[in-house]
Amino acid sequence: MIHALYEGTFSVGLDKAFHRIERDGKAAQGALKISLNPFLIHTRTEAVLIDCGLGDYGITSHIPILEGHLGAHGLTPADITAVVCSHLHWDHIGGLSHRVDGRWRATFPNASVWMCRAEWEKVRRLTGEEDVKRDFIDALESHVDLHFLADGDSPLDGITMEVIGGHTEFSLGIWVDLPGMKYLMAGDVMGTRGSLSRRYAAKYDFDGRRAQEQRDRLSRICVRDGFGLLCYHDNHVPILEAGMFDATP
Repeated sequence: MIHALYEGTFSVGLDKAFHRIERDGKAAQGALKISLNPFLIHTRTEAVLIDCGLGDYGITSHIPILEGHLGAHGLTPADITAVVCSHLHWDHIGGLSHRVDGRWRATFPNASVWMCRAEWEKVRRLTGEEDVKRDFIDALESHVDLHFLADGDSPLDGITMEVIGGHTEFSLGIWVDLPGMKYLMAGDVMGTRGSLSRRYAAKYDFDGRRAQEQRDRLSRICVRDGFGLLCYHDNHVPILEAGMFDATP
């Protein structure tokens, strides 16, 4: 089974701060309105998260929200056996570690954490000037069971990774192909339903043209092969079943 763990809806402006708003509310002028939806997948042998929300980033900690959602499915963070990261922006990986009495702790102490090696190495180089982010990355190295992926790797039962780029240089497409579950999670390349119905090159993408090329290609594959989509930032329908969208011409 697969579940979207709705963390909230936010107004995100030029300061890149996440200001919580109502799900049906309006973003501030000039800001983006986005929701966060980590995905919980039960495979034959694993309890897997695809991305894990903001964690301690923001005005308040979002860890209690995530814990509450897991509890509703009979789980604690210690029951998560794997976390797969579509890319390494903070709203997707912030939940990997959080502070307890001022010290960083792994949120999912028994989980293997999978990410693209090339993106990790790039993030390590770029966070030196920001103390909080540097401390967070150091904490991941010290307290989290990190594993690194290359294009085409299938480290977990029924889950295969593809480097698609676009939103970040090394963004992953995560293909889930299990009995009764066929989904693609493509991070922010296909982060909302609206991304499928228009053509655009976003300024927030590393390579907007490549992101659009990947939307075209990936949507055709999904329609052809019967995959649904997991849309991390969609405000209302983060899980699109196969047949709920058309391939981009």
